[in-house]
Amino acid sequence: MPDGHECVELPTIINNVEYVLQSRTIAAADGTQRPEYRVLLKGAEIKSWTEGDILAYFAIG
Repeated sequence: MPDGHECVELPTIINNVEYVLQSRTIAAADGTQRPEYRVLLKGAEIKSWTEGDILAYFAIG
């Protein structure tokens, strides 16, 4: 990843459009860890990194 964090990529088709969901876990300033995700369409970021566990919605992990 360009920012140095590893992430999981999940190609996903929604309404006949293929997106790539990326999920990662980062360390917060207080030492805890939090999940983040973003969404890509044809390699372009359409939703930037947002706090949350997107993989849980797809029952993965």
